Amino acid sequence: MSEANLPVKSIVEGAFFAAITAVLFVISIYIPLLGTVVSFLCPLPIIMLTLRHSLKLAVIAMVISGLLVSFLAGPFQGLMVILGFGLLGVVLGYCIKKKYSFNEIIIIGSAASFISKLFILMLGFWLLDVNPFLFDVEQINEIVNQSLNLYKSMGLTVEQLESLKETLSQTLMIIRIALPALLIISSIFDTFLNYYVARLVLKRFDYQLPASIPFIHWRASKSFFWSYFTGIVLIFIGSKYNILLLNKIGINIQVIFSIIFLICGISIVGFFMENRKLSKILKWTAYVIVCIFPLLSQIATWAGMLDAWFDLRKFISLRNEN
Repeated sequence: MSEANLPVKSIVEGAFFAAITAVLFVISIYIPLLGTVVSFLCPLPIIMLTLRHSLKLAVIAMVISGLLVSFLAGPFQGLMVILGFGLLGVVLGYCIKKKYSFNEIIIIGSAASFISKLFILMLGFWLLDVNPFLFDVEQINEIVNQSLNLYKSMGLTVEQLESLKETLSQTLMIIRIALPALLIISSIFDTFLNYYVARLVLKRFDYQLPASIPFIHWRASKSFFWSYFTGIVLIFIGSKYNILLLNKIGINIQVIFSIIFLICGISIVGFFMENRKLSKILKWTAYVIVCIFPLLSQIATWAGMLDAWFDLRKFISLRNEN
């Protein structure tokens, strides 16, 4: 094949991958359960295009996929595919192509995902005129009442509506205060999932992507504990001297590192079950149960925190040997 034909082949392949990205995104919008799974495949065509050709072609394909989605589902969805999936796909593809380490890929990818989420939120603020960073108690009550009217029309009982009202109010207050932390955690989570999906798929095309240490060996460092403790101190100072900014910063720090310790605690559960040679089904069932029940989640969080100072896996291994 001559070099003159290569640009044509690249353009055709770029258009093909752009169309696949658009189709995957439209499926993720209109098919609820399947769409959740498919959404993690959306960055994959852009990643492959970056690996096989160039960053420039991947960016062009990302824009084309956004235009296609705009025609099919609307301009806001078109921007969503560019900012929400295209940008992450381009960044992950570039990092993989440059043979960055696993940690570098996750850090850079998470930063890109965080920036894309900020842009999407800004668009949402502009279109919906609602800012979760700024809305007050009255606006929260208004949103809750509007939601309750909708559920009331669906036939919910008074007891169910009261329970739902309390849950919605608490959720909105948490979002209002801890939105930065939730954005950071969700950005890391998105990057992890998209990277692992890409790694599984690209392995079939002979692309070797760096792997992390196994999940059952994940441990938080001691510095994470001191970061968590700093959050507590900031909340205490902010509450005592009525400094709202310090209070909010402390809460966000606590949320981030509580989730990190929870994940590390769940990894200890996985290590214990691995040592007992229990099946994967039981292991995943245990993960779900720990996440669902608040008391177990709290115990797992404490375990992850304790593990930063004392390697609990050593105790588990020694006990099994004895």
